Amino acid sequence: MARKRFSSGSIGEQSGSHSQSLAPPRDDPGTISSDVRYRVDELLRGGREAVLLHRGQEYRLRITSTGKLILTK
Repeated sequence: MARKRFSSGSIGEQSGSHSQSLAPPRDDPGTISSDVRYRVDELLRGGREAVLLHRGQEYRLRITSTGKLILTK
């Protein structure tokens, strides 16, 4: 199973009928990749933590005081 990475790119709002498509990664326009990319600052919307839902379970993605990312259940 392929892993989803959280890095550069843009995230579109996907709620109700206001669904938008994701913008292609901006790092290297010549690279073709099937990975979905998200900018962490856009995913967290200015906060330091986000709750991700996966198969009915909640996971927390947070930025530590040293700027690292931690994903916990």
